[in-house]
Amino acid sequence: MEITIIYFSQTGQTRKVAEAMAAGLREKKHSVRLSAIQDVDQGDIKKCDLLGVGSPCFESQAPSAVKTWIRTWPVIQNKPAFVFATTGGAPGLVLYDLTNELRKKGAKVIGGFMSRGMVHHPAPCLIGRLPNRPNAKDLSEARTFALAAEKHLKSGDTGTMPESRPDALKPTLGFYQLVGLIAKPFLLRIILPKPKLIKSLCNQCQLCAKECPVQSITLAPDPVIDGRCIRCYHCQNICPQKALNESWWYGNLVILSLYNTIFSRLFGDLKREEKIY
Repeated sequence: MEITIIYFSQTGQTRKVAEAMAAGLREKKHSVRLSAIQDVDQGDIKKCDLLGVGSPCFESQAPSAVKTWIRTWPVIQNKPAFVFATTGGAPGLVLYDLTNELRKKGAKVIGGFMSRGMVHHPAPCLIGRLPNRPNAKDLSEARTFALAAEKHLKSGDTGTMPESRPDALKPTLGFYQLVGLIAKPFLLRIILPKPKLIKSLCNQCQLCAKECPVQSITLAPDPVIDGRCIRCYHCQNICPQKALNESWWYGNLVILSLYNTIFSRLFGDLKREEKIY
């Protein structure tokens, strides 16, 4: 079977889940192509027998850049597909967002998988959340899910995988689903701080511009962030000089009011035994 697994990963966590899935499928002697979504060969999308698409969760939804990339793909009518994501405990619409975009391309999504991922957002209330996730157990579960998807497809069953999360295939109503609907890029640009350059630290290495998922950074000659910024803070996280920073006095209060531990347990999907910090 020809299988293509495509992922978006800024910190390497969603990539680890994708790699675990690919490793399990390769043990079954399938041909598996693994690709970052921004570098995908669209021919691999069209010719595969099974397609997997994964991303991290941003503000209880799929990143806007991921949805934009999928919209550039060719039509893949009735292509069997599954979706997966990494999240800090408030998944909201992330899986359904991926499913919805794939369905617009004609794909038949058979299931979805969710894994924990350590939070790398720089807001003080989120730093270090869910440490060392995904762990070995998470990756083993990802492998098991991918093998279940392969088995389901080989059985000839055209319905939903029993191993799928219900929220992957139909929208559900809840607090974080509402957050995912409201927290669009234009609003995030208002309530979350824009990274600011510390010129004395910048050596103009251009890494931030190369890594920005929405190409909102240009060099003139120092980095300039334009109005397309989605506040993912990847530029800040990867800057080797630590030349980007921002003030969190207001934005942290907004995030804490939405993603505090109590709400994440009540309205998200954190299990009681999971250590958040």
